[in-house]
Amino acid sequence: MSAQWWVVLVVAIILVAIIATLRSRAHKDRMAQERRMREQAQGGTHSIAEDISTREDRRLAGMTAEDRAWEQASLHRHQAAQAARTRHDA
Repeated sequence: MSAQWWVVLVVAIILVAIIATLRSRAHKDRMAQERRMREQAQGGTHSIAEDISTREDRRLAGMTAEDRAWEQASLHRHQAAQAARTRHDA
């Protein structure tokens, strides 16, 4: 085989690998979405607010005391900036 045929063969193999990878990812995404839908259906009637609350609880549980202190300070700075902006606009 000439060098050109080898290049064509390599490019074809790469394209097949890319297509296979994309299909595999799409399949995994579909399966994950179906699993989430099944879990939600089995979980009965729970609200989005409960889901958000659960995620927030997990997030806070993973934080260190320093992280929580930084978040509180950041929240206070944000509130102070909002109050200053409100006073300035009035």
